[in-house]
Amino acid sequence: MTTLEPARATAPDRTNGTGAGKAVTDTLILTRRNLLHMVRDPFEPCVAILMPVVMVLLFGFLFDEVMSGHGSGNYRAFLIPAMLAMVMVYGVAGTAAGIARDTARDVMSRFRSMPMSPVSLLTARTASDMVRACLEVAVLIPVGMALGWRAENGPGDAALAIGLLLLFRFSLVWSGVLLGLLVPDPDSAGMLVYPLAFPVTMLSTGFLPAEAMPAWMAPIAEWNPISAIISTLRDLFGNAGVPSDNWPAEHAGFLAVLVPVVLLALCVPLAVRRFRALSR
Repeated sequence: MTTLEPARATAPDRTNGTGAGKAVTDTLILTRRNLLHMVRDPFEPCVAILMPVVMVLLFGFLFDEVMSGHGSGNYRAFLIPAMLAMVMVYGVAGTAAGIARDTARDVMSRFRSMPMSPVSLLTARTASDMVRACLEVAVLIPVGMALGWRAENGPGDAALAIGLLLLFRFSLVWSGVLLGLLVPDPDSAGMLVYPLAFPVTMLSTGFLPAEAMPAWMAPIAEWNPISAIISTLRDLFGNAGVPSDNWPAEHAGFLAVLVPVVLLALCVPLAVRRFRALSR
């Protein structure tokens, strides 16, 4: 007569969470979760979108006549590419705050205990924030068109410009992921973006050509990586710019692609490493 032995308790089977297909499915599920949170709490995304819109209206109407005399042509057309770059930068606050919020509430710990792909926790955040980036661009471009801005070089170059914007945002999203993993408090993580981003965006050629700046400020603006991105956007959109013979201006297209690639090369491995450290 045989004796029945009690079944041994086993750990949850997570083998299904390691495949590429499972990772994609988990990413889509968590992306939907993040987007629902954004819809239910739209304050921060709306602020990130409205601030550049307000600045377009403020600078575009107040300084259009004055700044057009500095060789920038239509100042509103000069301004819109800078605003598009700026909204990409300030949107990172939502990324950092979202990651920090999930970490502070132990949401990630609960997800890690489930049979799901661990990498989907980060990829879902980047995916949902890229959807948000597309919405931000879709809001700001019609505002610019209402003010008289146009993509003069046609749809092909305009698509390249939007692609550059999204590449820039993708690299910034990963920097936001890293910041959110390093700063545990969600409010602090989100607010920390603004004092870091404000001087970087303002000390650029987004609002003024370098020739109109004080002597000490012009080199800072010329070598600011965001200036290269804004200059390339103006070239692709066919908007008026101020020709310059300095090295960053002459190689703006190269720098505009190099900067996001370098950011990704630095932030992705550091974010993954930090995420694994928190998982232990």
